[in-house]
Amino acid sequence: MSVSPSHVHSPADNDMLANCAVHSRTEILHLLRSIHNRKLLVNLDLPESRQIVVTSVIAIDERNNALILDSARGDALNHELMSGKDAEFITQLDGVSISFSTGHVTLCEHEKMPALRIAIPKSLIRLQRREHFRVQLPIVNSVKCVVPSINLDDPEPITAYIVDISCGGVAIAERGGRIGGGTGRILTGCRLLLPENKTVTTSLEVRNSAQIRLQNGAFQTRLGCKFVDLPNDMATMLQRFVMNIERARRTSL
Repeated sequence: MSVSPSHVHSPADNDMLANCAVHSRTEILHLLRSIHNRKLLVNLDLPESRQIVVTSVIAIDERNNALILDSARGDALNHELMSGKDAEFITQLDGVSISFSTGHVTLCEHEKMPALRIAIPKSLIRLQRREHFRVQLPIVNSVKCVVPSINLDDPEPITAYIVDISCGGVAIAERGGRIGGGTGRILTGCRLLLPENKTVTTSLEVRNSAQIRLQNGAFQTRLGCKFVDLPNDMATMLQRFVMNIERARRTSL
């Protein structure tokens, strides 16, 4: 899960965020170049809105102190981005959350195509939850999470796919809208269908929720969940899976 400097935190959280703040322009540019070169997806989280724009960094203009992002798909989203409110830039780089307040977002043109322009930040938050290393999973050959139906009139289980996973929790996405977006719920009897016919069965506590508009215009529900009372044998299986994914990623670099 990402942690944003604009959210409300306890004093202990604020101390942690202060320790994770990056102020060096050289280091900030290095991180932004890594995000750009790896073509990582970036969320622009709009305040007081359930909309999250999925975009990517397409250019870094140091001379004009600008970060150029792919434009939002749809006039309504672009209009909301131009509302004058700050958005929150959030992405994951090697299991580390990178976030900062964007300031105003403006429209521009890049290589004769519409794009979004924000200022290169003076500081950003780089935060890794070391106790629960999180890895992203590919959409191709995705790992599924089967959630028991929560509607008596629609008894079929709900199939979602896993966006990222750690030994402490999981982010899942589902396009049918059957899971719903409420937080604080406990989803019991969920099954994570890992490779090699291995299944982790656990309850999930929904900690955060968002409706995300994809680049093709479709919407999906994305839930950040915490494992509840995960059995030891399941935790061991899950830890081995996370470590194997990370080992394979490092080998491919």
